[in-house]
Amino acid sequence: MEVHHPHSHHGPKKWKEHFLEFFMLFLAVTLGFFAENQREHYVERHRETQYMESLVEDLKNDTIEFNKQLRGASYLVHKLDTALNIFYNDRWNDSILKKLYIVNLSYLGRRDVYLSERTSSQLKNAGGMRLIRSQNITDQISEYWHLGEYGKTYGEVYEELKLQAREQSYSIFNQKYYNNISAGAIGTSVVDGVKLMTNDKNVLAEFANRLSHIRNATEKVQLVIVNRQKAAAIKLLLDIKKEYHISDVKETEKK
Repeated sequence: MEVHHPHSHHGPKKWKEHFLEFFMLFLAVTLGFFAENQREHYVERHRETQYMESLVEDLKNDTIEFNKQLRGASYLVHKLDTALNIFYNDRWNDSILKKLYIVNLSYLGRRDVYLSERTSSQLKNAGGMRLIRSQNITDQISEYWHLGEYGKTYGEVYEELKLQAREQSYSIFNQKYYNNISAGAIGTSVVDGVKLMTNDKNVLAEFANRLSHIRNATEKVQLVIVNRQKAAAIKLLLDIKKEYHISDVKETEKK
């Protein structure tokens, strides 16, 4: 006897079922892509904010450095004026020579500007600039970097002027007259009977000319550059704080 098993008859899927499966798959892929895109967007915005918070701290430190440089430059101009008055008056005695020896320690040392490059290096080398959405902020950062490079370039020229004057000073000032010599003349004294190594008026006039050049370069160029850098740093700092709602940084940059 033959046994006949009932057959399951599954006809072809209806087009609605195919469409539903396709739609569900499409929806899953789309939602996954959207979620990943949102995650990347969140990560980038978080990194952007971190960069800006870090840059604010760097700019605050830079402003402190600029203030130090401005004070140092003003002090330098004052000491150069003292030395130039002595050379121009051309009246020599033990007291005046002692004063000149002391002041000579104050204006020929190297004074570099040390700016914070932690965040700038990351923005330049890690492609961080592309994360910054504000065109105003990116423009200001680029201008700040430009001012920094200009300051470095002129700084080398400026220090070369002082180096040349310092080399010539070794043929004018005799180190043996100093007691307890230290940077900036602090704690330094000069013995009695001090003399210059030369009384040649042309040599002394040439040295005075070098000092005058340094003095003018300090007041007319160096101070101007540092003031521009400081103003740019403060504006950029305040604009970043406003743009990114950063309020946990002390207002020391205005001091």
